[in-house]
Amino acid sequence: MPERVFYIAWQKNKFVLLSHYTKDQNKTDPKQLKHAIKLAEDLYERFGE
Repeated sequence: MPERVFYIAWQKNKFVLLSHYTKDQNKTDPKQLKHAIKLAEDLYERFGE
């Protein structure tokens, strides 16, 4: 089954993996996307941009 990983670019050349899930269908699950956005916001809040 296909898998999806959400990540953000962090400080010039680093990436932070936010979440990962196995896809059930071809579309991105909106719940998983919202979850990844919340994680990114939390990361920026705690550690700054």
